[in-house]
Amino acid sequence: MTGSFLAVLLCLILEANRAALGVPAQADRSDLQARLKRVGADLFTRTDGADAAIRELKAILAIDPSLAEAHMLLGIAYRANGSPDLMGEAVAELRQALSLDETLAPARLYLAYVYLDLGRVDRARDELQAALDKVPGQPQFLALLGDTERRLKNPKRAIELLRQALATDPSFLQARYYLGLALFDAGQPRDAIAELEAVVKSGARVADAYLSLGTAYLDAGRVDEGLEILSQGTHLDATRPDLRIELARAYRLKRRFPDAAAQLAIAAPRVRTTVASSFAHQPAIEFAFYVESGLLAAGRGHFSTAATALKQALELEPDHGPTHRELSIVYTRLGNAKLAAQHAARAKALGSPVGPAR
Repeated sequence: MTGSFLAVLLCLILEANRAALGVPAQADRSDLQARLKRVGADLFTRTDGADAAIRELKAILAIDPSLAEAHMLLGIAYRANGSPDLMGEAVAELRQALSLDETLAPARLYLAYVYLDLGRVDRARDELQAALDKVPGQPQFLALLGDTERRLKNPKRAIELLRQALATDPSFLQARYYLGLALFDAGQPRDAIAELEAVVKSGARVADAYLSLGTAYLDAGRVDEGLEILSQGTHLDATRPDLRIELARAYRLKRRFPDAAAQLAIAAPRVRTTVASSFAHQPAIEFAFYVESGLLAAGRGHFSTAATALKQALELEPDHGPTHRELSIVYTRLGNAKLAAQHAARAKALGSPVGPAR
């Protein structure tokens, strides 16, 4: 992921586990180890090195298929390639690395990342817990396990793990970023914003941090701040549709409807095709796109268009109460009392009733 914390993390873990990836004693394998070191350095420091790394690692494994670190690097390269079709290959190579050397804790970290990409969060947790059995207290593993617990709807446990990671390394920005997300999920928006602000103010040029902070600002009603930080985020990664969708939301809240529509137009071609943060996030991005398109259309008085977009959103997340609530309001504007009542009842059942003012 271009410009992400992950690239930095991979470099740190490789260096920290150099002994696990060390050169074997046999002199006839020294050349292969030198090649592995070069390809690893390229893979972790270049954003365009995945395909070349895959070719080189396959050549190395053709000579010596017993090199656990080569299988591990090949799994990482498959993931870095960005193709969903290669995720199964990534899992297989990382599994092979662990079958050859079960002490290779970094392979479990990368395997957890792949499982998170695929939405297999329980499997990611299993791998991280197994890794921590080998390297107790390791902050990178604690941090990712904390975020995994957050995704499993356990924010209290997530906060505990992330504070452990930061106690070991207070400068660990990835853990601080994850902590901000966990605090937000735990209903502590003020503390969440403070953590996310610390990440952004550190100078980390990571689009995810700007997206999360901008979204938190909007949710807190700090629309001008959200608009500013989200705009800055698009300069870090102009291709991210989730950034564009949140920026469209900010413009809509400011009633700058043409600007909001322009952001959605930029996001639209990539909503169905981009990987964005990970493969598992893609349905959520598509859902957010349709919701924002519907709300923008409703704000402009285009209620038929709004109804179509909101119905598309509900096809992806049928039990999303706020969307049923908004669709009820749209049908009321269209004069369809029957459908308005149906969606209002559904919204109420899901905990998002239509308020008297609406």
